[in-house]
Amino acid sequence: MKLPFKIPSIKFPKFGKKKTDDDDDDDDDDFDPSDFEGDDDAPSGEAAVSPAAEGGPEDSAEEQPPSESGAEDEGEAPSDAPSDALSEPEGEASDEPGDGLDASEELEDIDFGDDDDDDDEEGGGKSKRKMLLIGGGATTALLLIGGAAWYFMSGDGEAEKAAKEETGIPTVTMDIAPKKKALGTNSLNAIAAGATGPGSGVLVAAMPAVAFSSVTPPAVSDSPLAEGNDPALSETSPQGPLPIISEDGRMSWQVYAKPFENQDARPRVAIVVSGLGLSAIATDAAIQLLPGNVTLAFDPYAPGLLDWIAKARQAGHEALIMVPLEPVGFPVVDPGPQGQMTTNAPEENRLRLEYVLSRMSGYIGVMTVLGSKFNTSEDHLKTLLNEIKTRGLMFLEGAMEADSLGPKLATEMGVPRALTNIIVDTIPTKGAIDDQLVELESILTNQPAAVAIAHAYPSSIERLANWTGGLEAKNMVLAPLSALVDKQFLQ
Repeated sequence: MKLPFKIPSIKFPKFGKKKTDDDDDDDDDDFDPSDFEGDDDAPSGEAAVSPAAEGGPEDSAEEQPPSESGAEDEGEAPSDAPSDALSEPEGEASDEPGDGLDASEELEDIDFGDDDDDDDEEGGGKSKRKMLLIGGGATTALLLIGGAAWYFMSGDGEAEKAAKEETGIPTVTMDIAPKKKALGTNSLNAIAAGATGPGSGVLVAAMPAVAFSSVTPPAVSDSPLAEGNDPALSETSPQGPLPIISEDGRMSWQVYAKPFENQDARPRVAIVVSGLGLSAIATDAAIQLLPGNVTLAFDPYAPGLLDWIAKARQAGHEALIMVPLEPVGFPVVDPGPQGQMTTNAPEENRLRLEYVLSRMSGYIGVMTVLGSKFNTSEDHLKTLLNEIKTRGLMFLEGAMEADSLGPKLATEMGVPRALTNIIVDTIPTKGAIDDQLVELESILTNQPAAVAIAHAYPSSIERLANWTGGLEAKNMVLAPLSALVDKQFLQ
């Protein structure tokens, strides 16, 4: 039996999924109000009749007049139909709730809130889109700001130059002072900047000339020493000129020594100022303000040593070259790239020694510095001392190490030697230096000769100049180091 209307199929919404236009199209396909209209072939004024109504000719006229059928709304069941006409087989919707309702209203009632979900999801989508727009705008702004900053800060001035040319406004240019101040040729910084090779880049504390203004120069100046460039006492080498014993047996430690005429029995004291050449002002002060009998020792890493030794000999000073030896604290305490090392092969140490000896000429010997480890290695010391002896030089051990083998080996090998008794300015204050000088005097009461080491500190130069001036009254004599060769007792 055909119902007067078609029961719409209900498609439940997909929970958690946003309704799309395709879903709307499916809903439209499921429900079509035209299904509730009569047969297209029937006249428009006639109502659609169910198969039950067509059961017999006698029933059709009684059950439903054509006039009533035409007055009904589309898709509605007759409201005044007889009860027998409304009794339908199982599955008919005539007696279900919702009879007489419009189909579209019925769909709205069973929509399960899809429209509300769509509204909520639409609102959330707008919020997300808003956040994305804000984030994208902020990122774009940062990129623009960063690009502009990079452009203006890294420019080479070409844009500004082009802009000035376009305006046609005349411009005036002028030279400005260089960013880096030009260095004087005699400054330590200039020397360090232009130096190459071992010892280059060595920095020392600045020392103004006014620091020595309180020191009074010696009352009597010493006679200049002969130039220290006797060709018979040197040989050429890849490193430079090296001292040798001449063919007639003359040696540098005797030829270049300062003459010492005082041969009486008074105790002799030799003062050696070490570390010279690195500070021009300090070196010049030691040369000019101390008596000529003071011996000067030059650092092998200092520049311009040929000029310094020439100036020193002109003022009456004999000179030494310093040879650094390996200490126990290496590498924290570093003797430098030309230091004598126990880890080196003998040939390497020989080449390093030749480099040091070739830095200048006209000196009487070498003064070793550091060496707390090297001085305990008998084999290495013998090699060094033999090289010093064969070149006609004297040996001064500048370190005060109780376990050093240097003085003993030098004596056994016949190397002209001297050893250090005291360092007067370990604490470079005037009071501490005076105390050390008193200690030096006590040493001279028990020994015929003593050697004191000092540095070119302003306080040291001042106290030494003052102390040496009163030696005559103390029955002592200031002597050059060469006058003390082999005259000291071994400790």
